[in-house]
Amino acid sequence: MPVHLRSGIALSIAYLLMAGSAEAAEANFTFNSARRDVTADPDGIWTGDAFAGGKASIFNYEMRSGAGSLIVSQIWNEDCSSSVCPTRLVRLESDGRRIVLVDDMMHQVVPPNDPRFAGLPKSAEQAEYERHPFRLSRDGKKLLNDDFSFDIDESKP
Repeated sequence: MPVHLRSGIALSIAYLLMAGSAEAAEANFTFNSARRDVTADPDGIWTGDAFAGGKASIFNYEMRSGAGSLIVSQIWNEDCSSSVCPTRLVRLESDGRRIVLVDDMMHQVVPPNDPRFAGLPKSAEQAEYERHPFRLSRDGKKLLNDDFSFDIDESKP
């Protein structure tokens, strides 16, 4: 891959990081949407086999800046285990394309608007994880999900 392309991707991620709080060690994604019991993803991040078992739920978290948007999308489908589910970090291109930068199993999230868990007591750490289950490392090269860490594939065009 040409050096200028890798540098451009790193700069895009750096711009996204700068858009966040200057005090934060990492840049957090914020909750964007929940789609429950769907048979297709209107955002086009999940297709085909992701819905092989029927209906699924999709939860999206987003980070925006003038340089673009990153979305973390997690699908609750038959591939989930007791604590992890398929999750993708996707870069939204200005032409509408979606580039998958990370595709892996990550800790299952509980979206902040989920009424099933609204009344349960939680610690400050649990409440913070519920608000921000995904974040970028300070250098923008890793997606962090609690104690999980995933390298961001900068080789994607």
